[in-house]
Amino acid sequence: MTPPVRELVGRDADLTRLAEIIGLDDPRGVGIVVSGDAGIGKSSLLARFSADAEAADWSIAWGHCVGQSGSGVAYLPFTELLARLDLLEPDVVEQVVASRPALAVLLPGRRGAAASTHSPGQVAEAVHAVLTAVGERSPLLVVLEDAHWADPSSRDLMTLLLTRGFASPVALVVTYRSDDLHRRHPLHETLAVWARIAGVEHVDLQPLGDSAIRDIVTAAGSRELGERTTQEITKRAEGNPFFAEELAASTVAGQPISGGLSRVLWARVDQLSTPAQEVVRTMAIGGRTISHDLLVRLVDLTEAELDAAIAEAVERHVLETRWPPAYAFRHALLAETTTSDLLPGQRIRLHRAYAGALASDPSLGSPAELARHAAASGDLVTAVGAAREAARADLAVGGPVNALQHLEEALGWMPEDDDERDEVSLEASDAALTAGDVVRAVQLLRDRIEHPGPRQSPATRARLLATCANRCRLVDLVFAETALDMTTEAMSIDPSNDSADHLFVLTAHMQQLVDTRQYTDAAALGEEATALAQRLDLPGALAEIRTVMSRVIEVHDDLDALERHIDGLLADVGDRRDPLRVRIHHQAATMHHRRGRLGQALESYDRGAALANELHIDWAPFALESRLIGGLTAYELGDWEGARRRLHVTDPLLPQPGRSFFDAALMGVRVGQGENIDEDEISAVREWWHVDGFGVVQLVMPAVDHYGHRGDLARALDIAEDAVDTLDRTWGRYHAVVRLAALVAGQAATNAPHTDATVLRRARADLESLTAKVDAIVREPQPGVREPTTEAVEETNTETWAWNVRLRAELLRLDWHAGQGSPPDPTTMVDAWRASVEAFERYGHAYETARSRARWAAALKASGDAAGARHEAHLAREVATRLGAAPLLRELDDLVATPSSGPDSPDALTPREQEVLELVAKGLSNGQVGAQLFISTKTASVHVSRILAKLGAASRTEAAALARERGLVP
Repeated sequence: MTPPVRELVGRDADLTRLAEIIGLDDPRGVGIVVSGDAGIGKSSLLARFSADAEAADWSIAWGHCVGQSGSGVAYLPFTELLARLDLLEPDVVEQVVASRPALAVLLPGRRGAAASTHSPGQVAEAVHAVLTAVGERSPLLVVLEDAHWADPSSRDLMTLLLTRGFASPVALVVTYRSDDLHRRHPLHETLAVWARIAGVEHVDLQPLGDSAIRDIVTAAGSRELGERTTQEITKRAEGNPFFAEELAASTVAGQPISGGLSRVLWARVDQLSTPAQEVVRTMAIGGRTISHDLLVRLVDLTEAELDAAIAEAVERHVLETRWPPAYAFRHALLAETTTSDLLPGQRIRLHRAYAGALASDPSLGSPAELARHAAASGDLVTAVGAAREAARADLAVGGPVNALQHLEEALGWMPEDDDERDEVSLEASDAALTAGDVVRAVQLLRDRIEHPGPRQSPATRARLLATCANRCRLVDLVFAETALDMTTEAMSIDPSNDSADHLFVLTAHMQQLVDTRQYTDAAALGEEATALAQRLDLPGALAEIRTVMSRVIEVHDDLDALERHIDGLLADVGDRRDPLRVRIHHQAATMHHRRGRLGQALESYDRGAALANELHIDWAPFALESRLIGGLTAYELGDWEGARRRLHVTDPLLPQPGRSFFDAALMGVRVGQGENIDEDEISAVREWWHVDGFGVVQLVMPAVDHYGHRGDLARALDIAEDAVDTLDRTWGRYHAVVRLAALVAGQAATNAPHTDATVLRRARADLESLTAKVDAIVREPQPGVREPTTEAVEETNTETWAWNVRLRAELLRLDWHAGQGSPPDPTTMVDAWRASVEAFERYGHAYETARSRARWAAALKASGDAAGARHEAHLAREVATRLGAAPLLRELDDLVATPSSGPDSPDALTPREQEVLELVAKGLSNGQVGAQLFISTKTASVHVSRILAKLGAASRTEAAALARERGLVP
């Protein structure tokens, strides 16, 4: 509901700015965040602005976040917003509901029709779609007021809408109270995200000047105030128009202006009659707004007395009427002040009355409201039941964060010996996992495991332990070390035999045995679990057991056997809408990737990610990795646009540490294209290194290249050393060290000519340690291969093999560039870099093939093979140009610009002159050269003249002949 339009004082500049931002007469899609202290005039400004927009043929829709009672209801402002849109454009809303059923859960009267559970992503997509569709009919102004009271789901949805923007003329305005925020306020972190969204405008309403406040005071005081009183009120209002109004009105009513504002505000209520005060006090304990039906149940007044009391409160500017029949405080501060004035006994009695009314008639309010009032009145049993019901309702509309809040509140109300506490802990952990907060999901279970109630049964404890162990493995640096102990205990106390619960414990323990490389024991337990699943006729559980066993097959057999096993799993699960299929596709992709089949790996990752999206579990385990590693694989294949598309995530619902994985992986593309990375971005990802080693690996690789490209080898070594220390403590041996060593060696070699000797000695020491780790990796027994040789790695892990070959070539290049001792033999360097190119070509990594080729070209040039160097550099440049790989292009430019026999050598051509020379050698005219290179004919002619001068040629034909003779062109 749009607030009433009032006279606007002192806000002309703000009004003009809003009109300019949205293009009042030339509409466009835009996001605006309006902030300011309570009472500063946000609502009045936007009410006036809405009226102006409506006069300019805009459609207007408001949604209000509500404090206290409303804060526990998921998507509350969007429910109000959608109700308004349903009145404005019912046919558009119907069309969107038909294509996106998730919208129905936000439409009053239609939630029951939306039988299925919808994910937050579906709800967000539906809201964005309906706003866009309405905006296509006519420009649409959407105002979401008081975001500081927004529930988590609403905050996330606001973030998504601001991030995505709108193709149609939709102006989204979000307001919040800046003076309500503090460091731990839930909106605090969200505002940091909003501040970084490109295109979103921020308007901070400042206090009004004294002249404007004086005008407000004079108007509010009906000119009955003297000059001295007006000055005093103006001073005390400190530029806040609402404070000024309230102080002036209180003074006119004969109330003293000394004391706090709360006393002045309460004086407005104190003037009311006893029935009206009863209504106001009753309303205040429930929040800012209350429905007529609920108020009737709460006050002991006849219908006539109630009508008279409400009319009096409205006339005295304490309350406002709403439709459908409801009443609201004119300002939230009035409700807060009234609540603070209540005596403890009054509060308890009112909360008890609310709880009784809501329990007897659920249509009067949400389960979240019942839970709050029941808890405040001391009825914790009712509060817990209502909180669990509220959680289920929020999960049904895609609000897992809200559900988690309700369930954690319920746990806070329950004694530790409550028989239901185990189930509520599991429910809360499930909600946290659905929300993507794996760490919280584990913490909730561990708390119950470590603090069991006296009546906790062995079967329940076994289930808690097994569930917790399964979730521990999703964040390997925090909890994984205790997961095996958990399943071991679960196995020892599980009293069941042939039951699904026992099978669940068996499977969890088998997974831990696999994770800790106890493959023989895992295989034996797998046979037992398989037999039990078959006896119980549980095909889903059987498929999961076989999926876990894939790793055992990989270790004890060869990759061909693993591939046959995975193909069999996919055939068994068929086209069922089963999340297990996501995991199997992920395993297939991993297997293809190890064998160097990057194209097939990407297809499998994409299939897994698409299935996860279809099942609305985009950020679940294996679903997240399918999209993430799919993006990394696209990067390796040279599809950098595809990589960006997969790795750039705008969904505000993606939790940490998952978001840091994507941010770090995207840095690989950004660094490869020469984009600068801020230190804050690197630090933000490093904050999550303690949670999962995957984030360590994803960040350290691009960071080494980033610092190396900037010539800061010391910083590159710093982060590499920190990463190795972290991973050594948690993973022991890990194949990622091979790639890291090669990248460090590469940046050390590139920077050696201009690096301090101390830093260079440090680099050599680090590389000696890293190389020892690499040697241990490439010589360890590989799955399916008996002899521990480097050739074994070539067959079973093409990526590790390629990076190992690259490391050896980079170490030779470091010796060459460092200029210490005897330089490596040029032929040896040429052979090493040829091997690196061949290894990365076989692996399929386009960029690293090109980077190796550029360094092969440098080795060829150093050996005197100018023609061969030119050929390889040309091939590398083609790839670098296609990828937009600026650092590699600079490396190639330096190679071409560096003469082979002194600075005055005739082959010291610029990169552009080299391109022109190659086209001239093919017989193209100046005009054809210009067309080929998208330059003018005159510019091409200038380049040709310079080339003739540098080569000492009298004609184009002679220049071509000399270039071929000197190896400048193929």
